[in-house]
Amino acid sequence: MSNYPYFYPNLSAMKKIPILLLLIVVTTCVTAQETTKRSRTFNYFNRTEAGVSFGVGKFQTDKLNGIQKSIKNDEIIVVLQTINGITYHGRVGIGVGIGVEMWRDGLFFPIFGQLHYDLRPRDKTFYGQLSLGSGIGTRNSTTFFHQGNGGLMFQVGIGYKMKVFKRLRFYYELFYKYQSIYSSYEDKIVTDTTIIRNIDYKVPLHFLGFKIGISFY
Repeated sequence: MSNYPYFYPNLSAMKKIPILLLLIVVTTCVTAQETTKRSRTFNYFNRTEAGVSFGVGKFQTDKLNGIQKSIKNDEIIVVLQTINGITYHGRVGIGVGIGVEMWRDGLFFPIFGQLHYDLRPRDKTFYGQLSLGSGIGTRNSTTFFHQGNGGLMFQVGIGYKMKVFKRLRFYYELFYKYQSIYSSYEDKIVTDTTIIRNIDYKVPLHFLGFKIGISFY
């Protein structure tokens, strides 16, 4: 495991970010210029959002010589993502999203489905959203744990949105996020002899965050 500071993802992973950002921008522009005739019942939409979330609670570290500790989740995540889908009567929406998450000690690319619901059919209204998918990527090794891979991702949020132009909305949101990390490592127990055990485990990480965004209908 590395003993060096781990505030940024490795450079090789960072090379993937410009490609994904370009994809997000292109997807947003194409959707915003959609010329397909829209009905009053179903409409296409695009949501592009950016945010930050902070780790809450504790998680267990890797075992060292048979000893395992619990430490505070001080992870910080910066996220940029886009969601495309359809709305029903302008209130219920279902879509598919992709994004990039820059962790202090990792880099992830979430792919997920999202359901959102406006509390009122008005230009200014509160809404709720639910996202479920997978955070594809790698958490780098540190002095506390070995390298791990992302798994199940779940997010629920409450926000407020307002009309800016005819088909443009601005919104902001508070959310809770769950992300599972899967890893494996060797635990060495040294007594009169050395016992080596291979351990597979899952780390559940919890976050609270805030994001802002724009949506095109």
